[in-house]
Amino acid sequence: MNASTDFSWYKLINIKGLGPKSMMLVYRALAHKNISIEDIFQLNEQDFYTMFTDFGKGKFSRVKYENFHNLNEEKLHDSFEELKNKNIKIIPVQDETYPKSIKQKLKINSPTILYCKGNLSLLNTKNISIVGSRNADEFALMLTRNIASSLANEGFNIVSGYAKGVDTNAHLGALEADGTTTVVLPLGINHLSIKRDFRAHNWEQNTLFISQFMPYEKWKARHAMARNKIVTALSEAVIIITSGPERDEKGRMSGTFDAAKSSLQMNVPVFVLSPTLFAEPPKGNVDLISLGAIEIQNGEDILTHLKKIEEDGEKAKEVGQIALSL
Repeated sequence: MNASTDFSWYKLINIKGLGPKSMMLVYRALAHKNISIEDIFQLNEQDFYTMFTDFGKGKFSRVKYENFHNLNEEKLHDSFEELKNKNIKIIPVQDETYPKSIKQKLKINSPTILYCKGNLSLLNTKNISIVGSRNADEFALMLTRNIASSLANEGFNIVSGYAKGVDTNAHLGALEADGTTTVVLPLGINHLSIKRDFRAHNWEQNTLFISQFMPYEKWKARHAMARNKIVTALSEAVIIITSGPERDEKGRMSGTFDAAKSSLQMNVPVFVLSPTLFAEPPKGNVDLISLGAIEIQNGEDILTHLKKIEEDGEKAKEVGQIALSL
């Protein structure tokens, strides 16, 4: 995409009243009516409401024609240039580099825009996610790094959040093996700060940072939960190192447990470290195994299971082709 197209998408996501569902209506119009994002800003009022019949009424009553034209373009252009100067790329859902796995798994709930910084080739590659508790002990963090390094050596890109504990050690395990890693942020990319431990490795070349949130948005608990679905949707499999129960004694949802449940709902294989490995078995690990997650002891177990899943898929494809030929 050219700079004009990127800026038009940036203008779009800054339009008052335009939320995820109305953004998806815009995307559908682009896809089905063979027009460009720039064309939308050139429509007169009659053509605008003819194209977007839902806008201006009902649940889309806040999305009005004038909102597309009462923009402070100078201010928006300055903030857009700031993103460019930070080497942040805007990836709209219709861009050919947008992760195919996200569109396949999240479908209509796919973020309309991703803000990315780093190695963009990692948007569409062989991903495995590793997630777990912020407060994991040293033994769990050692296992995390070893598993991440082992999988990176097998050519997998390691995906995780950016929290302390398991997330950070998953990224570092990949980087220590001279592998690659994707960091999915729970806040706007303008708030990205590169952790000191990353600087000891070739992170500029081997890391991709992704945010689905507006660049200026700060961390919020709901952002962390929304982020989990992107972590899952990017991945061929999800590995749970340690997880608390689905909800703690105060009723708060475990982010790790939520990521695992999202994965199971998307039919993404979930691997959980065996509770027998720990002096105090993590309650969430026990519960997730009972829900259908695959119990594993180490990285080799994961590779064995993945190979079997791939072989089973090939066999099913062959059976389907034979059936079609009969």
